Amino acid sequence: MVIDEGVLFKADERAYVDTKKQLLEQFNLHTIVSLPAGVFANSVASGTGPKTNLLFFDRELNEAGDPIGTREIWYYEVEAVGFSLTKTQRPIQANDLPECLSLVRTRAASGKSWVVPVAEIVERGYDLSTTNPNRKIDYEHREPEAIAADIIAKEEQIIEIMAEIQELLDPKNGDTESNESGVAGSGPARVTHSRSA
Repeated sequence: MVIDEGVLFKADERAYVDTKKQLLEQFNLHTIVSLPAGVFANSVASGTGPKTNLLFFDRELNEAGDPIGTREIWYYEVEAVGFSLTKTQRPIQANDLPECLSLVRTRAASGKSWVVPVAEIVERGYDLSTTNPNRKIDYEHREPEAIAADIIAKEEQIIEIMAEIQELLDPKNGDTESNESGVAGSGPARVTHSRSA
């Protein structure tokens, strides 16, 4: 089943909670594959399309004929699907789906896959969404002074570029010929910037 990511974490509306509760109790929801936004970009009128998930479940019965239900869910986080995540969907090298198909057979943990016991999901109010616990945090917190220095350096580069553009656009030697607007002697507006130290 393909569902919008929002359905997984909605735990504040009774209908969503009841549906997910019934799914977990009556079926074995054994796998959730998280797809990146844009996989279904060609099926929407505008934008990249919603972030979606693939839910795999089956129905297991005990000897008395009662449903066994879900014990744990194997998650896999897909980052690339073999095509660009735009409306044109051009082929690209990166593709996590073969690894996903290989790992799902053994439900092995990896950098992109993990298992969550159903008790943890029930405890969270039937919130089926989860964050990959194996993902490395790939950012670092920078000092505010370093951020401010970078902003000032970039601002100075912008000012230099704008000055070069103005030189190219200014009439040469104080020319008073008409510009595109038809007004004699009026050149392009000058960009000025003053920064207090």
